[in-house]
Amino acid sequence: MPNAFTPGRFGQNAVIKVAGFGIGSLSWKIFNRWGQVVFSTADKDQGWDGTFKGALQPMDVYTYVLDVEFTDGKKLRKTGDISLLR
Repeated sequence: MPNAFTPGRFGQNAVIKVAGFGIGSLSWKIFNRWGQVVFSTADKDQGWDGTFKGALQPMDVYTYVLDVEFTDGKKLRKTGDISLLR
């Protein structure tokens, strides 16, 4: 999981996504510093572009919770933070 990205720019760092092998399903939530969910998905191909309800989010550190179930049935929960840089 990357820990920083630069939304609004072209290239690989414009959207932050989950990447990995053998992912069967996932639940990924990103929170702002007040605990509000600013992004949520169960689609492994969908990433966060740094917006919430169409508004650009400020440069800050956001936390995430990622729950993954792999194709072999194993489950993993990962938590961490992501720096949004402009």
